[in-house]
Amino acid sequence: MTDSPSPRAPQRVLGLALLLVLAVAVGFAVRAALHPTPRKAPVVIEEDAGEESPSARAERLAAVDSSEKTTWVDEIPQFDVSMLTPQQNRLFIRFANAQSCTCGCGFTLAACRRYDSECDVSLPRVERLRDSVAAGLLTRADGLREPPAAATR
Repeated sequence: MTDSPSPRAPQRVLGLALLLVLAVAVGFAVRAALHPTPRKAPVVIEEDAGEESPSARAERLAAVDSSEKTTWVDEIPQFDVSMLTPQQNRLFIRFANAQSCTCGCGFTLAACRRYDSECDVSLPRVERLRDSVAAGLLTRADGLREPPAAATR
């Protein structure tokens, strides 16, 4: 008669292996509970002193009186229009005061440039508008809002 393994031997080995895995897992859990890993301080990215954070910019723009968002702007600050004739400049200003900026600020293009000279959306739109007027592609302002009486000197 030969000694043959019992039919339950593979089940016992599997059971012992599972028991060993469970013991190791409990050991790790106990170690983690007794010796917690210290949390690292969050990394703070310091912003350049000359740049405004997106949240500060949003707060600043939100603080602007909503009536200012569509106020007439006679001249767009820090924007070169020297290539335009006086008549073209008036046309350009009418278009810039009639079109809304699409960055979500709620300003007209002209007002957005006045209150947010760092806007990445309004600058290329105002440049294209100026270039279109300079090239003679926009020659009429029919249906656009009129400048207030004080602005039509």
